[in-house]
Amino acid sequence: MSAALADRRLLRRAALSVALQTGAAVAVVVAVVVGLVYGVSLDERRDAAVAKAEGKIDLAGEMGVDLASPYPFVLSGLPAECSEEQVRDAARDLPDGTTWVTACGEPYVAVVGEDAGGVRLTAVVSFVEQQEETARLARLSVGVGALGVLVSLGLGWFAGRRAVRPLGHALAAQRRFVADASHELRTPVAILMTRAQLLGRGAVGDEDRPEELRQLVADARTLSDVVDDLLAVADLHHRPREPEPVDLAALAASVRDAYAGAADERDVDLVVDSVPAAASGSVVVQGVPTALRRAVAALVDNALAHSRPGGRVVLDVSADRRSVRLAVADDGEGLDPTTAADLVQRYQRGPDSGDAADRAGRLGLGLALVHEIVTAHRGRLEIDGSPGVGATFTLVLPRSDHVPAGQPDEHPRVRVPGG
Repeated sequence: MSAALADRRLLRRAALSVALQTGAAVAVVVAVVVGLVYGVSLDERRDAAVAKAEGKIDLAGEMGVDLASPYPFVLSGLPAECSEEQVRDAARDLPDGTTWVTACGEPYVAVVGEDAGGVRLTAVVSFVEQQEETARLARLSVGVGALGVLVSLGLGWFAGRRAVRPLGHALAAQRRFVADASHELRTPVAILMTRAQLLGRGAVGDEDRPEELRQLVADARTLSDVVDDLLAVADLHHRPREPEPVDLAALAASVRDAYAGAADERDVDLVVDSVPAAASGSVVVQGVPTALRRAVAALVDNALAHSRPGGRVVLDVSADRRSVRLAVADDGEGLDPTTAADLVQRYQRGPDSGDAADRAGRLGLGLALVHEIVTAHRGRLEIDGSPGVGATFTLVLPRSDHVPAGQPDEHPRVRVPGG
């Protein structure tokens, strides 16, 4: 079972647990409410039946009851399957006060007392209809309650899914970070260890030792860059910062200065070409300076790595009414348009069919990091190029005075020449 599938099952179980707990809580509440409603309603109907029977005693004379008979009796409500004699026999010889009796399998309330003239008589009132009404009310309450429980289960599932979504993102980010670290650190660490072991064993001659030490430092710098990339990705997802105004023209100049030495070593001309509008502040965006600098630095490093001696890398900064564009263009080996859309995928490997294809295979985490940074800034990454004529990677970010409300597309925009 893959880790992603295991995470999804874990999240589904968590959401289901939330739904079941919500449904159980609602079911308990519904049961208590239905029980209270049934009990209160039944008591009220019993009190009403007793009051009705007592009223029959008070009005016995007006109702034409034979008060001179040995057993004066008043009956209200008689089921079709039961005779008056059966009810009378069930209520005979009862003590004074209220008594609940059963006749023909049906409930009755019997009240024995004296009327206004002092005549002792018995009034019996059927409780069948009241009991049936109470039962209907209880069934209706149970039905409504069951529907409420089902609705609560659905809402609990929905709420549970929303509640565990941040956990899912955190798990995915954690696994992605571990995968990034294991993938990106394995090769530079192995190279660093091998070179250090050779130096430690004295396997390198004195004349080669300075060069090996220089390579050791370069390997350590590469490892440091990879760690910086990993930390930048982690910061981007787990420690979001408040955006601030960032001048992309100044940022491009700063990155150019930082990579001037590396460009000279490769005999590559590294320049910044910004439009005059940069002086008026129209190339200012809202963002995190360190993250944007990391993105531009990754593009410049990539361009230098794929430029030929005597080549040229241009950082072009421009703006229109809605966005600011920072393009990093080189005239090096270029790239295969068919692999352009895959360059922002982590660890995507192109076919080993020449320099342009190999460019896709050597990018590692760099462009994936650039894509994540620009997406987090509500922008997009445009990729343009063709084999043998160079490549252009463009960051398109909303201007600080025009930040769109919508989110960008999940995938970068890829422009293929002639397509």
